[in-house]
Amino acid sequence: MRAFRECARHVWNTYFQPLDDGWHEFINVEQALFSALVLEQIHLPEGQWRKDPTGYYPAIKVMFEVPPRGLPVLRAEHVPEMNVHQWEETRLTTLEIDLRFVEFFDFANLDGPRDFRYVKVRVLGAATPGLVGKDLLIEALDVTFEQPKA
Repeated sequence: MRAFRECARHVWNTYFQPLDDGWHEFINVEQALFSALVLEQIHLPEGQWRKDPTGYYPAIKVMFEVPPRGLPVLRAEHVPEMNVHQWEETRLTTLEIDLRFVEFFDFANLDGPRDFRYVKVRVLGAATPGLVGKDLLIEALDVTFEQPKA
């Protein structure tokens, strides 16, 4: 996962960001990089590595350590009247949460440089009420990834 993040960041910033329609052209390249550097390396039977129709990868679990004051994260809250997500800061204070990988994420313009600073995750299960089904952003340096054994 870290190799994919570094590679995608470099390829975007060096080769696609300067192009007029670089973000559009980069979509397929990013998917190919993810497939080659992550999905093909998991070695799961066909179909078990696919993205869930709702947008997360069931085979890639996101793990973290809980610091004494909790892990700061951003929680997505949908604002229907504007059809956007508003990100609200919260803290994860327990490991009793099941997080699955969605994508690397940046708050950036489509045509700006990217760092892929955050990991976007989907909460599948949690001891904290109200988090199940939500998307969270966690600093990429604060997580590790657990992939199932073949």
